[in-house]
Amino acid sequence: MSETNVHELMTSIPDYFNAEKAQGVFAVVQCMFTGEQASDWVIKINDQTCTIEEGKTANPDLTIKADAVDGVNLLTGKMDAMKAYMLGKVKVFGDLALGMKLVNFFDR
Repeated sequence: MSETNVHELMTSIPDYFNAEKAQGVFAVVQCMFTGEQASDWVIKINDQTCTIEEGKTANPDLTIKADAVDGVNLLTGKMDAMKAYMLGKVKVFGDLALGMKLVNFFDR
């Protein structure tokens, strides 16, 4: 079992949100995690606020599919987004420009 607790890390994501960097951004991101800690999460960025909830949403702007630990490492900046994508560790669907900017909205 991994030492990474996906539930704890995902629920703490708003604590690392940098509101200034997300000014004018309105986005819904669906995270679909597999593996030992499989779960689904929705990140909502509404201008300069960020909320997260467990579950699924209809019509997200961006969907990220990955093993749970890889997905959290990506979102927290512990894994390079481009490298993870190129290696097939992360699959991204939807607004790819948003995907490239997403990690910049959070301080690590």
